[in-house]
Amino acid sequence: MEIAGLPESFQEFTDVDGRRCFSSQLYRVATTDMAPWYDSNRNLRGGILAEEMGLGKTVEMISLISLHRRAMVDDDAHHSLIKSRATLIITPPAILEQWKQELQNHAPSLTVFDYKGYQANSKLSQEQLSDLLRDTDVVLTTYNVLAKEVHRATDPPKRNMRNEKRFKVPKSPLVRMSWWRVCLDEAQMIESGVSNAAQVARLIPRVNAWAVTGTPIRKDMRDFFGLLQFLRYEPFCGSIDLWSRLYSAYYPAFKSIVNKLALRHSKEFIRDDLKLPPQKRVVITIPFTAIEEQHYGQLFEQMCEDCGVDPTGAPLEQDWNPESQASIDKMRGWLTRLRQTCLHPEVARRNRRALGIRNGPLRSVDEVLEVMIDQNETSIRAEERMLLLSQARRGQLLENAYQRREALEIWQKGLERATQMVNDCREQLQAEIARAKSSGVSTSDQDSDIESGKDEADQSGKNNRIGACKARLRAALETQHVCKFFTANAFYQIKTDKKMTEPDSEEFKALEKAEEEAYDEAKLIRKEMLKDVARKVRRYIKVLDDKANNNSFIKIPVMKAQLPTLGIEARRLFERLEDFCDALNENREKFNEWRDAMLKLLRQSLIDEEKTSELEGNEYETSTKHQDEMYVYMEGLRVMFADRHDALTGQTNFLINHEVKVGVAEARNGKGPSPELYLKIMGTREKLKPSADLGSLRGIVSDIRSLLTSLEWQANEGSTRARAEAVIVNEALERVSKTSAEQAKAIAGLDKEVELFRDTMNNRLEYYKQLQQISDTVAPYDEESVGKPLDQAVYDSKLEAENKIQQKLDSLQSKRRYLIHLRDESGPDESTRLCIICQCTFENGVLTVCGHKYCKDCLRVWWHQHRTCPTCKRTLKANDFHQITYKPKELLAQEERTPTKIEHERPSQNGIYSDISTGILQEIKDIDLPTSFGTKIDTLSRHLMWLREHDPGAKSIVFSQYRDFLGVLATAFSRFKIGYSSVEAKDGIQRFKEDPAAECFLLHARAHSSGLNLVNATHVFLCEPLINTAIELQAIARVHRIGQHRPTTVWMYLVSDTVEESIYQISVSRRLSHIVQKEKEREKQKDLHSPSPGLKNGTTIENLTETAIESANSLEMQDATLGKLLASGAASGELVGKDDLWQCLFGDGQRRTSPGQNDDAVREVDRFLRGEAAEKRRQDPII
Repeated sequence: MEIAGLPESFQEFTDVDGRRCFSSQLYRVATTDMAPWYDSNRNLRGGILAEEMGLGKTVEMISLISLHRRAMVDDDAHHSLIKSRATLIITPPAILEQWKQELQNHAPSLTVFDYKGYQANSKLSQEQLSDLLRDTDVVLTTYNVLAKEVHRATDPPKRNMRNEKRFKVPKSPLVRMSWWRVCLDEAQMIESGVSNAAQVARLIPRVNAWAVTGTPIRKDMRDFFGLLQFLRYEPFCGSIDLWSRLYSAYYPAFKSIVNKLALRHSKEFIRDDLKLPPQKRVVITIPFTAIEEQHYGQLFEQMCEDCGVDPTGAPLEQDWNPESQASIDKMRGWLTRLRQTCLHPEVARRNRRALGIRNGPLRSVDEVLEVMIDQNETSIRAEERMLLLSQARRGQLLENAYQRREALEIWQKGLERATQMVNDCREQLQAEIARAKSSGVSTSDQDSDIESGKDEADQSGKNNRIGACKARLRAALETQHVCKFFTANAFYQIKTDKKMTEPDSEEFKALEKAEEEAYDEAKLIRKEMLKDVARKVRRYIKVLDDKANNNSFIKIPVMKAQLPTLGIEARRLFERLEDFCDALNENREKFNEWRDAMLKLLRQSLIDEEKTSELEGNEYETSTKHQDEMYVYMEGLRVMFADRHDALTGQTNFLINHEVKVGVAEARNGKGPSPELYLKIMGTREKLKPSADLGSLRGIVSDIRSLLTSLEWQANEGSTRARAEAVIVNEALERVSKTSAEQAKAIAGLDKEVELFRDTMNNRLEYYKQLQQISDTVAPYDEESVGKPLDQAVYDSKLEAENKIQQKLDSLQSKRRYLIHLRDESGPDESTRLCIICQCTFENGVLTVCGHKYCKDCLRVWWHQHRTCPTCKRTLKANDFHQITYKPKELLAQEERTPTKIEHERPSQNGIYSDISTGILQEIKDIDLPTSFGTKIDTLSRHLMWLREHDPGAKSIVFSQYRDFLGVLATAFSRFKIGYSSVEAKDGIQRFKEDPAAECFLLHARAHSSGLNLVNATHVFLCEPLINTAIELQAIARVHRIGQHRPTTVWMYLVSDTVEESIYQISVSRRLSHIVQKEKEREKQKDLHSPSPGLKNGTTIENLTETAIESANSLEMQDATLGKLLASGAASGELVGKDDLWQCLFGDGQRRTSPGQNDDAVREVDRFLRGEAAEKRRQDPII
């Protein structure tokens, strides 16, 4: 046999006998017969079609199907199979219809059948279905269908059975045919080789096999192994170790083998033959609105605090480790939140939860602002409360050191501030109630129907804003109570200290009067704090009082058998009924006894309700015994009711039985409420519990009916005795049925009564719980230090902590003023931008905490000299200012066209972008919308509306890495009357292609859209920049592909001064680096007679074409690990590498925190002009 060349990795040598031998370290074999190794290559039929996205893999495969058909001669190895000329195409469900359309367009003569699975074709016999598949040119099916056929693809395992199986599971027709060709579209779907679909695909008999995929490798070379298994490429398909050895240690052999297996072209490689219409890439930079900017800035501050860094990314602690997994996870999580916030504040569950809503309608920007104001107000009140409580504890330190007058001074100052806080909260509550009433929202606190079980449950869901105001008011009252109570204590201590106050003196009497007044006022504050829960308790008690006074509690009927003369057959049944009645009557007596005891406990008045009661610090403990007894009797009532219900209906309450079992075990160990009483109650219950032998009343009625039927049958047979006894039994049945109806009615009423008792008990317990919480706030502090000298270190630490709280409080109050300013003055005119110091309008200014605005430079000079507000003369601290800007919010657009200079081998981040006309952007900006959902959504919506007018019929793809954001967009588009479809909607792809009203198609990164052909769209909107170019190419390749006949445009939206700019710069920089490197390589290869544009320092790449950009994109795709592009979790986006995290979060921090020299120069000129204007006004007598 002539050998043209040895297979890869084989070497020839001669053995000791002079024979020609061949060995391969790769295969670890030595042989004299090379025929099998040549056969493995000859037997390969098919391969891997791995053209780059958009280069017509579908058209190539259709061409192959049309040109290379099967000759139906008897030369097939699968003699036992049905020979078919068909090509079986297995495709993802999303592009099944696309295959049908492409086959219709390019090969209308081919017959096509859509195989939906064996069950879907159950009306056809196996022979009919086989004939249909055999005579069809192309059979289409999906991976989902393939996965479902796995149990029909192989014979079931043989089992030793006594009888032969009556029914055999029919095999799938897919494995009963010998297909001419099997084609896996998007073959990366079976790259693991272990899925059900992959298993069936390997089993399908075929002559030729093709794996079609634009991304054959997603993670690493191991992904290729699944494709080798499908192709049955020996010997590699049988050993993953052999395949790993090939690509890791035998690169030349690996390269040769892959070249034989796979075919791949890039757009750059066939650019001259492709002739795709040009594609324009435009980046639209949009600014945040002031509201969005404030919200984003707040999140950025939270991120810095959580990650332990300052706004520039510098660590705050010496031992901060940026390489730790905890730091990386935090930074990665915050980067995701910030990126989602750039889209809309409510993208993803965590952001919605942060704004106080989980499921609800999409909020507008103004509504988000209201939430921010509420959250800021809550933070202010929390900090104020923390500050005042700290001051109160500091006063207690002085009190313990017998410095009572100094402590009194601290408490009195705190009381003034707390009183002001209470007044502010009360005003806010009243304003919110008035606003709710004006908008038609019910704010009534009227009592609900307690007996119906429809308790108000605080009605928290009806008006959350009013509920939040009430919560803030209660917290303020609690702080006021602490200060007032401690003040009263101080009056008492000073009064009773003979060293400080002479008994019966005028000062003594004044202190006594002040003490009494303070205690009385503290009690009034407590009553206001407990007002809501006390009102509920009193309402429940009133219901119980009314029932007791009117004697309207449910009266349990006494059960009397009242049976007639006992019959022969009915005797034992009637005796059981009498025993049953006796047991239920005993249950009734004990239930009434415990109900009376429970009623007495529940109707007692509350502590702190009488005029003489005063807090002693043990209110909760005082009520504990009372509440324990109440709880035990409540459990007794529940158990007795459950026993009675079980006896009447036969339905056992297993939960009650389990609770009793656990409760008894705990009580025997001395645990739980009133253990002795609990054991006594449960012991009594156990004695009175009806015996299981008695059955249920429902069962007894059923037995009597059965007996009556039997007696009537005997009477019809002529039995006189049976006829007489049937009359007796029928009369008994009527009486027992009447008794059963009475008891059923009573048991329903008892159920409501038990619920009423339980609700009353729970509300009483809640009252005492809140009272104890109030008591805890005025408990003695550090009693061990009483009478000892003041611990100055502890005292100073509290002062230091209070100073920090005050600083934070000042910042929050300044922020509140700014947020209110945004709400009330969203459209300032020239007069609102006038600085009263220099009488000039300004763009960059300062808003004081008292609500006055000045230009930044003027106020800086003024404050350094006066430390007051120029208008109201209020003293201002460094944290009492908030910077504001009236700079016009302009949209900026850049088109990928020509670069700026690339110097010192480091490309500029904006090197492939240049400005384009802003006229179109202004037209887009001028489009009116009925409401606002944020800068990005609004601008994108306006852009689509602009396209509707200026490019009628144009269709667009809107792409985002976040699936949640597309839901937000869909809501906004519906509000703005923009037609859309999506990849997840039923028939969404078909609707987008055929329905003119579907203007845009919503696509996300997890949609498995590879292979999707959407050439009817000419615009692609990327909602956010991406570091991983391969993700955005998913969307771009849907339109920029073979079959596109019109120019296309990619619009990328990014928000300025956010992480999006940093991410964008990283992405552009990487692609520019590829372009620069490739140009240098080309330059080296050219000779002197073909001069190329230089890339030396200070030179420029002229005419950066679309080819260069495509080349950069291809190189990025090659570098990307496709299987690791997206983070885990449905709400997550792309996976940002740890090396890029810091640059993404803080890459533009230097630019944001340090203004450039040009800005300084502008401010200097501006300051000079203002000075000149002020001097002129002083000299002008008119002014």
